[in-house]
Amino acid sequence: MKRVYPIALVAMTLLASAAGAQQRAPAQPRQGPPVVKFAKWGLLGVAGGLGLYALQHSTRAEDAYAELRDICLEAPSRCAHDGGRYADSAAEGLYNRAVTEDRQAQFGIFGGQATLFASVGLFIYDLRDDRTPTTIPYPGRGNSANFVLATVIF
Repeated sequence: MKRVYPIALVAMTLLASAAGAQQRAPAQPRQGPPVVKFAKWGLLGVAGGLGLYALQHSTRAEDAYAELRDICLEAPSRCAHDGGRYADSAAEGLYNRAVTEDRQAQFGIFGGQATLFASVGLFIYDLRDDRTPTTIPYPGRGNSANFVLATVIF
């Protein structure tokens, strides 16, 4: 009868550890290409490109405004307004170029901000990466420790 208890205890320990192993089924990795990983870096690149686009057009607008300012300082008569427009065609052309470049710079800024926010959102979304391997316990510590403990007690 004394030998039945250790055998029963070992059997129960093995059954309990097997049942626990069945309950912790490993997460299935995603199938297919990691679309989010490519998209987040792609959007970040697009945001950087739009930032450079905005910088280029903003610089062109500043140059056009500087030329217009120089014309107006040299000859104020060329900057006279006639019906909401500059009387001088060169001054009007510089003004229109500056306004157009400013609008294009605004497009680059707003587009860059939108894609940057989308990229940050994808970076945050990708933090939940479930493709990592499950933790594999060291085989010498799991069931054999329970067996040694059961045999030492009895």
